[in-house]
This record gives sequence, structure tokens and C-alpha cells, in this order.
Amino acid sequence: MTKNTKRLLFGVLAVAVLGGAYAALLLNPAEEDTDSTPSETLVSIDTDNLASVQVTLRDGSSFTMTTSSDDSGTSYTMSGAAEDDYSESLMQGLMDAACDISARPVEQDCSELDKYGLSTDDQTDTLVITDTDDTAHTLTIGLSSELGTYCSIDGGDDIYLLDSDTAETLTQAQSYYRNLTVLGGYYSLSDELKTLTIDHMDDGTTVTLSARDTSDMDEDAAEAYSEYVFTAPISCDADDSELSTGLLSGLQSGLTAQSIAEDNPSDLSKYGLDDPIRIEIAASSLDAAILVGDETDDGGIYVMKEGGKTVYLCTASDYSFLEEDWNDWRSSNLMPCALSEVDTITVTEDGETHTVDITHVEADENEEDDTDDHTATLDGEDMTDDALEQFFLAITSVHYTRLVENPQQAEASVTVTLTMNDGSTRSLAFTKGGSREYLVSVNGGAYAYGVSQDDLTSILDGLTTGA
Repeated sequence: MTKNTKRLLFGVLAVAVLGGAYAALLLNPAEEDTDSTPSETLVSIDTDNLASVQVTLRDGSSFTMTTSSDDSGTSYTMSGAAEDDYSESLMQGLMDAACDISARPVEQDCSELDKYGLSTDDQTDTLVITDTDDTAHTLTIGLSSELGTYCSIDGGDDIYLLDSDTAETLTQAQSYYRNLTVLGGYYSLSDELKTLTIDHMDDGTTVTLSARDTSDMDEDAAEAYSEYVFTAPISCDADDSELSTGLLSGLQSGLTAQSIAEDNPSDLSKYGLDDPIRIEIAASSLDAAILVGDETDDGGIYVMKEGGKTVYLCTASDYSFLEEDWNDWRSSNLMPCALSEVDTITVTEDGETHTVDITHVEADENEEDDTDDHTATLDGEDMTDDALEQFFLAITSVHYTRLVENPQQAEASVTVTLTMNDGSTRSLAFTKGGSREYLVSVNGGAYAYGVSQDDLTSILDGLTTGA
């Protein structure tokens, strides 16, 4: 090959490469070097002076958000919609972004707006941003590239490059702003819950849970009990940790939906909401019920606020607690209480009764040690402080190891009765069960609990030590 031929081939290749680069530049104007160009402010409005933002998307849909302010602050509404249907926090995100829009200049007095998707024949997204003085700015958003999204302001021919995150924030569909909180707002069950009732679990059990009122309890008494107590199917303390990671955790997540299934449904049966599970929730600023319907094949479940008009699609796993055994959330402690609440303890075994009388002495506020003092006698003889402490600890440490499937009545071999300061009584009755096990009746009920033989032994040993 001659030198001239080689030069000709190299020349052809160079022209081809340069031609391809030029064509690519025409097709992708964003490849221009705009990184070093400082941004210019397109819209700058004080958030307190924003009146409305009208969004018209390239698919033809349009919606308007408006603001209103008073002494309590600024609120946001979706025009023509019920206040609870849309999330104020999500709407605020758009309004804040619309008040402060900056972009980098790309081309001035552009004569080929179609290169940027900004000609009158192109489908564009448009925002009309109006302040309280009725001054409006129109932002038109066109094509996107690797560097950002092209836009123009107020119908001008100057082209700007908007960063992609801002463009996405400004061009969300109206459905994005829907309020997906099933009850219309956020409620912290762990902090605000007062009562909760599930009218039937999957097995038909009705469960009622209440927050315990400790306002009239002294510090020791309050610490002796769990934060929550079940009042149905039977009255018993809840296991706070199991409850918080089970029922309350699932329900808290389940109060926020994934999407809207239907507004104003004419037929609830297709969602299983014509015969739902009903969960009633009372909190510090809430008294409402949610209805739980059918699960979907892809891991969803239909949920609706009672009296509401929207069917939500939630995550089915959040409602898996409905399939659980409610006993998993019960405390296994059969006699939670504080020594300061007890006046007398009697233990009856084989017809013989021993009595522990307790005297409470309130602490002197002027003393360095401000804890209450307790003294006791066993069958009229003084008990040492250690003996009283160990005896009472044995009683309040009786935990069941199993629930008896078919509890029956029986004759007690040992009965422990606590007479409280207010005159009420609580009792544990023991009868022999299986090997190294006793069955226990609480407050005269059936022998529904299996406990270790060691629990009863510790109580009886406490009497011997006290004597």
C-alpha cells in the first residue's frame, strides 16, 4: 500500500469519526459542557408569598395546589378534593421546590426548540407558579438527558438545564400526593394508644387491649406491671416486648398503604370488605376503626377506614398478626403486683393457714433515703426484711410454662391469697399436675396454667425462712 493510499484511508476515517461526533451532538444537545456554567435563578418566591401551583403534565392531566396561612401556620390543599385525601407533607415538598428553581443556561435565543422538546408541537410538562400578588411564572419542561432536563421560563427562547431530581419533584402525577395513611394521619401506637379491639382474629377470638393507667400508682407499683393489659378474652398482663414486635409493630406499618385500590367503591364484596375484620383503635386524638378484607395474590391486602370512601391496598404481611395466637403476646407472670399494694398474704396448705401481715411506712421526704419501708409478721412473729423480700419475690415470680388445652376445676393443694390495700383479693391455687409440674388457677378460675414445681417450692420455702 502506498503512502498516498494510507493517507487517504486515514482521512476518510477521521471524517467519519468527526461526522459521527457532530451528529451525536445534534441529537444530544445536553452533551454540551454546562457543568462549569453557573446556575441562574428562574423562580424565587418567599414560601409565605406562594399562592398556588398549577401542574399540567404531558399526558394532559392537570391539577392545582393552593396555600393558605393563618396564625397556626401554612397549610396546603389540592383544589377540588377533600382535605384528608391528600398528604400535606407531600404537597409541601412540591410547593417548596416551586418557590426556588435554578437551572444552568444552555442556549440563548434558541431557534430550534424541538431539539430540547420545548417547541409548541412537543408534549411538555408545565407549571404555573403564582404568588399572592398574582404574579405568575410559567416553567415549561421538555426532554431529559444524562445531564438533566431541559426547560424554559415564561415562554422565552432561552434554554436551561434543570437537575433531574428537581425535575422529578416538579412533575409527579396527582396520585403521588394522595394521602396513603389509612386513618387520614399518622398516629404512634406505642405512644398514643389507649385501647385496641380486634372483633375476631382468624380463629374467631375477640381480643381487647388497653394501656394501663399508672397515674395513681407509686413508682414501685407502676414498675411491677406491663404497659398494656388484655381485658379480653381474659384479663391478663401483656408481654410488652412481644406485643411491640408483633401486633403493634404490624398494625403500625399497616396503617400506611402502598396504593389506592378504589375511591367510592360501589361493591365492597370484591375486596372482602362486605364482611371484614374490624379493628377499633382509640388514641389520644383518635377514635376510629379500620376494616380488613381479602388478601391479593401478590402480597397485598385490602383495608378501609370505617365510614371512609377509599379502599387502600396495604402489605399483607403487616396484618399477619391476625393469624397469630394472641397468647403469644401475654405475659407469663401470673401475679404481677408491688409489695406496696399488699396488706396481707395467706398461704393455706393441707388445711393449715399461715398469715403474713405487712405494715407500710412512708419514707420521710427529708431523709436521704426516700424509699418506703415495709415490715411484716408471719403468724404474729417478726419477719426479717430479707425473708419478706424473698417470700414476696417467690409469689410474684410464678410464671406459666404452658397453657392447659382443656382447663378443668380441681381441688387445691396450696392456695396463696393476697389482700390488697383497697380490700380486693387476688389468688393463686395450686394442684398437682404432671411430673415436677403444678397446675394453677388464677383468682378462682379453672386450672389453666402449668408451672414448674420449683415455683411453689420457693413460696413454701419462703414461709420456712420467715419463721
